[in-house]
Amino acid sequence: MPDGTTITQEHLQEERRTLETILGGTIGGGIVAIAGFVLAIIGLAGTYPRWLLGAATIAIGISFLIEGAAIASRLAELVHESTKGRVEMSQLGSGVTGETLAGLVGVVLGVLGSLNVYPEVLLPVAAIVFGAGLILGAGVNVRINELIVVHREEEAAARFAIRQAVLATTGLQIFVGLASITLGIIALASDYPITLSLVAMLLVSGAFVLSNTAIAGRLLSVLRR
Repeated sequence: MPDGTTITQEHLQEERRTLETILGGTIGGGIVAIAGFVLAIIGLAGTYPRWLLGAATIAIGISFLIEGAAIASRLAELVHESTKGRVEMSQLGSGVTGETLAGLVGVVLGVLGSLNVYPEVLLPVAAIVFGAGLILGAGVNVRINELIVVHREEEAAARFAIRQAVLATTGLQIFVGLASITLGIIALASDYPITLSLVAMLLVSGAFVLSNTAIAGRLLSVLRR
């Protein structure tokens, strides 16, 4: 069945290009998230906490935008193609849209907070937004894992291990998302909104870095084959 073989190879090549695009966004977003993590730590240490919270919020928002934009750009190229016999690329869409929207809103809130526009309100709201973005984006990890499995030739046990690792990372992302939402809500009613928001940003950026590092490692192992 030459035609079937040709179609399969075309699908694999498309998915490989998708993985390469995702890798770029994952690495870029992870690097910026590290900056947010460092800023949150310094802020919690008592050094200009309000200003550093605003800066950390902007950095985390940018990291969401970088990753979401990278995947979205690739999805735009695939949207018109048939998905028969391949991973449903459109299923990445909702998570990507959620991440991108969370990043955009977070950057705006971070800028306004840095300009001292109701920072005790807007920055906790940013923590809530980022938490929701993490939860919505958790499904993206699962879809990326499906693409990775397509390109691997290991036995079923190895594929099962990969899936379990992804599920663990996704579970952590959802847990941190819920924690960030909770901290943001508490911060809005607390006497320590800046401190609680800094903790939320620390958790979000840390989870983002861990998740992106895990994904980037698996993508690199596939693309080097």
